[in-house]
Amino acid sequence: MAPHSTTVGNPLPTLQGLFVQLKTTFAQHVEVADGPQTRLLRVAGLELPLPPDAGESRVLLDAVCERLAEVAAFGITSALTDTSVHGTRHRMELVSALAQLEATAGSLPAQAPARRADAASDLLTTAEVAAQLGMSRPYVSMLCDQGKLGEVTRSEGGHRRIAKQAVDDYLRTHAHAPNPAP
Repeated sequence: MAPHSTTVGNPLPTLQGLFVQLKTTFAQHVEVADGPQTRLLRVAGLELPLPPDAGESRVLLDAVCERLAEVAAFGITSALTDTSVHGTRHRMELVSALAQLEATAGSLPAQAPARRADAASDLLTTAEVAAQLGMSRPYVSMLCDQGKLGEVTRSEGGHRRIAKQAVDDYLRTHAHAPNPAP
């Protein structure tokens, strides 16, 4: 069975390897348990009863994993080809996640602690920080990339957000230095 990505309006043929990996991963989390009275399909802790004539366990398992991979492929393709604002946001989140993985040589970064609900008001845009520091916005972006403004988060649209406390700390430690760019 071919993944849905080759049959939808905007095909993504370069993702074929990803879909094969999805099927392989699903196979690690799906099993058929043959008991004396019943057969169960176990998927990530969920147990579904199977009819006794459902077929050979290995063939059934392969068919289920293939179908799960098709559904995942369709979902990924739909998300990546969605032309709405939400689709753009999802693509930007994917680009950001892939860049993080690439920067860490494929290892997952440690999860940041959950932010307080009121912490959003403590975050500033690069333009706001540039105005406070008397610098250009690109220079502030460079400072963010160099880690000189603490941990920088990203908005849903992929824009940098800097903690107000980090800006205050930077101002305190660099008060004597001249501004590098207007």
